[in-house]
Amino acid sequence: MLKKIKRFAENITALSKYSNIKTQLSKKRNIYFFFPSWSFGGAERVHVDIMNLFNGPKPLCFITDRSITNGFQEEFEAAADVIELGRWAEKKELKQHLFKKLARTINAQKSPIVSGWCSRFMYDLIPLLAPHVQVIDIMHNFTDDDKGIEWYSIPHVPRINKRIVVGKVLIQQFKELYRLNNIPDKYLERLTVIQNKIAFNGFFPVKDYEGILQVLFVARNSPEKRPNVLIRIAEICHQLNLPVEFKIIGDFKPGETVVPPNSYVIGEVHDKNILNNYYKEAHLLLLTSHRESWGLVIFEGMNMGVVPISTNVGELSNYISITKENGILVENLDNVEDLAMLFVKELEVFVKNRPLLKSFSNNAFNTIKQLSDECDFDEAYRRELSVVPK
Repeated sequence: MLKKIKRFAENITALSKYSNIKTQLSKKRNIYFFFPSWSFGGAERVHVDIMNLFNGPKPLCFITDRSITNGFQEEFEAAADVIELGRWAEKKELKQHLFKKLARTINAQKSPIVSGWCSRFMYDLIPLLAPHVQVIDIMHNFTDDDKGIEWYSIPHVPRINKRIVVGKVLIQQFKELYRLNNIPDKYLERLTVIQNKIAFNGFFPVKDYEGILQVLFVARNSPEKRPNVLIRIAEICHQLNLPVEFKIIGDFKPGETVVPPNSYVIGEVHDKNILNNYYKEAHLLLLTSHRESWGLVIFEGMNMGVVPISTNVGELSNYISITKENGILVENLDNVEDLAMLFVKELEVFVKNRPLLKSFSNNAFNTIKQLSDECDFDEAYRRELSVVPK
């Protein structure tokens, strides 16, 4: 009964949004974005960076899935006109009505662009779009099995005009995906690489390398990020009495997340200045993810001289390594205990060798300076989305 009441209330809420949907669709626009969420995460931050490149008028952005948190809601709403679809993307009758209305509106524009990431709603809309509508897909990473969004997109590959990816690893993954699904190689030519934006402020903060080492974990509380591995690392460090202190930033609730005495759950941090203060104080950042595309938090930390220790996932091996002395990559093991011990061993190295830590810190900072100099994120996205620069 409660479930039925909740759904009824959600349907009423959806119907109350229809007036705003019609109003937003009545405006002439160049770009329509479809993103699943505005929750806390690196992908969402990149999406804000993309939308901020376009105005006059603002793009229209549809949030097509349920957001776990309102992490980047304000940033999304500042960058675009945003509609959180809710039941409009779930209830069959509402969705079918909206598909037709969206298609009519977009098809009526002179040079429209439909772009998005990880949105089944967007893929389902594609067959209704006219040939002159440019469809530009954004892919940050692949999932773990054939239930992922990249597999869902397969029937629409011939209609997707461009696919923007963050690095060469994804290019290879698409080659294999297309091979498995008998998709002609010519569609690989539609893949283009755009490196994510790297903020570099040229300020290297003063750090005390002699006292207790400050270790950050910045991530969503989700299975692929493996916060359980981070907590196990902290437990082992506490048992070994290592002089390290862990701060956990993300959608973790301080009163509900059980951590050892050397760890502190900060929770969500959306203010960039506050987040930067944590980076300034930190010496090391741990990324324990099972999979990643680019690992944006790694680069945010390095910008402040924070040394990353991470599983070898996504594109990270192209940027950090022990030979470059700017960070450490460990084997991406499945066993929690074995993986935790790999991280602990690397932490022990820096605990015992503070000059080495300081050297890695400087190299991490200089790596970001170089990458920032080479980054053409703004120009590349404006070019690929075929919009005149601001």
